Amino acid sequence: MRAIEKYLRRIGEPFLLQETPQADYNLLARIMEGHSRSIPFENFDVVLKKDISIQPADIESKLVDDKRGGYCWEQNNLLQIALEALGYDVTPLLARVRWGKADDSEEPNTTFTHLTLKVKTNDEKYYLADVGFAGTNSMRPISLDLGSTIQKLPEGSFRISPSKHVGFHILELYIPTKKEWKPLYEWRDEKAAFVDQECANWYSYTYPTARFTNQLFCFRIIGETRHHILNDLYVIRKGHGVDMEMTEEHIVDKEMLLGLIDGVFGIRLVDCDGIDRFLP
Repeated sequence: MRAIEKYLRRIGEPFLLQETPQADYNLLARIMEGHSRSIPFENFDVVLKKDISIQPADIESKLVDDKRGGYCWEQNNLLQIALEALGYDVTPLLARVRWGKADDSEEPNTTFTHLTLKVKTNDEKYYLADVGFAGTNSMRPISLDLGSTIQKLPEGSFRISPSKHVGFHILELYIPTKKEWKPLYEWRDEKAAFVDQECANWYSYTYPTARFTNQLFCFRIIGETRHHILNDLYVIRKGHGVDMEMTEEHIVDKEMLLGLIDGVFGIRLVDCDGIDRFLP
């Protein structure tokens, strides 16, 4: 990373290096939470039909210097760069998204459109670290050493189970309102080559039926609330599961949309003709 200090300022941890940080679980959790609260998840460049580079210098320039957000290929690559600068051993993993998808018992019906990270701490323990799955994943690391043991985290209960597909693992979230486990994504324990990441990233921002070429999406955590924009809907969620409170507001025009993007998500867009193409 060109300047770990700039990244730490970006995530609200400007004095961390003065503490002689150790590459342990506590620091990993602290970095993930700071990143999740400071750098919004957004696909504005996809909506604006701009190329998205995942070269390290380009990601740092956009998400750190320009104070933009990004989607998983940018978010988790930036997290990997920062964690390695802080002494962690990080392995990028390609994942198939399963959240909201049809049953795939016979064969996979989604391709690799998500990037997540396997992180080894200084006590030889392994965790799943992901700041790029927006509102349904945890800001905390998820242990990879506990098998299918339920892990209760602030955002809910998670577990990692064997997938129906040989060699894959699947991350699941318990939905208390439905009393069932829902899959988030699945992966195999194999380092994702950068060239494969570039191909999957290109697919994600260009393919006509890919998720992010067909919607406007933005997400940010502010205090105890989670703020979303999905096309013409602005949603605020507080709490989780059966205790969740939710408010919704329809976005009526481009002026209102840009006001939310700036005022709530802290992003001031330039050259944004077409940002409103998913409004009615």
